[in-house]
Amino acid sequence: MATSNDLIRIEQALHRGSADQYLDFQAHQDIIQRILQLRDQKSVLILGHNYMAPLVYHLSGEGERGDSLQLAQYAAKSTKPIILFDGVRFMAETAKILNPEKKVLIADMKAGCSLADPFRGEDVRKYKEKYPGLPVVLYINSYADAKAEADYCCTSSNGLKVVEHAAKEFGTKQVVFLPDSLMGANLQEELKQQGSDIDLIYPGKYDAKHGACEVHAQITAEMIRNIRHDFSLSPEDKSTAVLVHWECHPDVLKEADFHGSTSAMIKYLYSHPELKRVYLGTECEMTANMQNEFPQIEFVRTCAIACQHMGKITLHKILKALETEQPEVTVPEEIRVRALGSIKRMLAINT
Repeated sequence: MATSNDLIRIEQALHRGSADQYLDFQAHQDIIQRILQLRDQKSVLILGHNYMAPLVYHLSGEGERGDSLQLAQYAAKSTKPIILFDGVRFMAETAKILNPEKKVLIADMKAGCSLADPFRGEDVRKYKEKYPGLPVVLYINSYADAKAEADYCCTSSNGLKVVEHAAKEFGTKQVVFLPDSLMGANLQEELKQQGSDIDLIYPGKYDAKHGACEVHAQITAEMIRNIRHDFSLSPEDKSTAVLVHWECHPDVLKEADFHGSTSAMIKYLYSHPELKRVYLGTECEMTANMQNEFPQIEFVRTCAIACQHMGKITLHKILKALETEQPEVTVPEEIRVRALGSIKRMLAINT
């Protein structure tokens, strides 16, 4: 019964989207049904990130999809023996860290991250050696070995709160924030606007190292200005809005009506029922998924910037992962325990 109900739910959601999405659903209905059947037979929690393609995103129901913080929280509360993570590898690692007794699967182990891949545990240790005694806040877009070296993790939803908490807890006005240079700069500006004297130390501020999301780094202020002009998205028109992600360049945030995590963007859409036309400055599939959830809004579909890693998660790979229960995500116990500390300290701040 659950399989049939979810199949109807997915069909209805994609019917609200574009004609292409609905045709895609019809073409893949059999594989979707088989995935749902295996999910129920094996008692699998399927978690879906906001950047998944619509067919994949809607495999997860309410309370099973969202941004990295939400998914970490869902994983921590899970009672099911198997978790299938439809996202990238560092997210699946986080689920495993929180659920060591559960089997955690991911459809493609090669689903990495341009921000996380070049920044590992040894890089965190170098910053700790250079700035001894300062708290290290690590963006959750990182691997377990990096998390194991940090004092706190954070996400784009709670970065500001975690940084302020870390400074207070350590009794310092300096906090090391790794590894996203653009998010670090944006958090520093936000702290300044709030009258805080916390000095964030992030890659590129006092050294030559740099870290950024390959998707959000491509969004420019000029691009936002052109989109505003071409699609009549005036800042004075309250029926329109430009929303961008924390990981964009600081000058991009200044051009937007709102900036934040993907979950914060969704909350903004819910809290502004007057909106008729919106541009989302983030990964393309987010726009496609929001079009299904907010059919009354016309979403500007100019995006040609997709995450190559998120795109590796497909229906056929998901089906194979459920059938074989491979690939399984594992984390060495010594690293898992230490990484768990930084994640728990983050989650405690949000409870």
